[in-house]
Amino acid sequence: MNHRNTKQRRAILDTVERHGGHLTADEIYRLARRRHPHLSLGTVYRNLRVLAAQGAVRELDFGMAVSYFETTKEPHYHLICRVCQRIVDVKLPLEDGLMKLVKRTPDAGGFQIEEHRLEFIGVCATCRDSGRPASTKKRAPKAR
Repeated sequence: MNHRNTKQRRAILDTVERHGGHLTADEIYRLARRRHPHLSLGTVYRNLRVLAAQGAVRELDFGMAVSYFETTKEPHYHLICRVCQRIVDVKLPLEDGLMKLVKRTPDAGGFQIEEHRLEFIGVCATCRDSGRPASTKKRAPKAR
């Protein structure tokens, strides 16, 4: 299906790009409304689905009850703090080895590998240094 690039869709994509990704749909909505006050939450959800289908954004499900969105970029991994839930992109030498494996195994028993994902969960230095216990409150948008 061919979707045209609407003003709302561009505003949503610009918001994700400007804030570096790892944002929930609600965070994208709150941030995008600063520049586009007539934007609705439903419009954000619908357009995120379209942008994901087009490959402009990637939906990330880390098992945290909400999905996060980032722009499509070079393959990378994520470090996730289990205390503050901060998500950080990281490029590791491990990636080169996995990509070589994927290329050598284009057809594994009828299954064609298209991409891979790997997340590392732990405690970030800030949380470790502060001794904060795991938080149950919602993650606030990152300030940029």
